Amino acid sequence: MRGKALNRILVIVIPLAGAALLWLIALFVAENVTFWPCPSYTFFGIYCPGCGTTRAVKALLGGDILLAIRQNAAIPALILLAALYYLEFALKIFGVRFRIQPLHNVKFMVILLVLWLAYFILRNFIPAIAPI
Repeated sequence: MRGKALNRILVIVIPLAGAALLWLIALFVAENVTFWPCPSYTFFGIYCPGCGTTRAVKALLGGDILLAIRQNAAIPALILLAALYYLEFALKIFGVRFRIQPLHNVKFMVILLVLWLAYFILRNFIPAIAPI
């Protein structure tokens, strides 16, 4: 029984500690590190899949989810997917049977991949979804 209790505590403590550490690192980097401009955009005028990622993370650190989605929608979407997978895992450790079916459906994941690719192509042609 002692091993299960320890696992349950670790499932809560380790991700929270990791998230806090990542948050502190991201705050430091966002305030003190200057990144070079994107070569894809600089030389060709094309937004790459990573364009807007730094600004999206800064927006999330400031609590502005809508701006983060505008800068690079993949970042909030990936954080949401990771949180859902973690929720399933944590509930399993606590003995709760909970499964988010779309996360385990190959067709759903292929649709997400196609939407992701379409987003990164279309944001080069539609200014409303381009990073600012």
